[in-house]
Amino acid sequence: MGISISDLRNGRDSDQTLENLLTALSLNLELRARYRVFEFEATQEGHADVARLFADLRRTEQQQIADLLAGLRTRLGEFETQKELA
Repeated sequence: MGISISDLRNGRDSDQTLENLLTALSLNLELRARYRVFEFEATQEGHADVARLFADLRRTEQQQIADLLAGLRTRLGEFETQKELA
């Protein structure tokens, strides 16, 4: 039996590390979306160098998101194993 995101969000059978991973992932996803808007606005205002900066930051954020997802998958695997052993 798997665990749902709502179970994690509601704190059921959760731990602080898992909560921290979810929070960090959420914040990084929001920031990546904002960088795209910032990039567009900088381009519209003629600031190509700043637009490139935001594009670079968005790409960096994408790697951080991938790393957080990998950490979340690992932690969920550990969490499921602990539940099965209990």
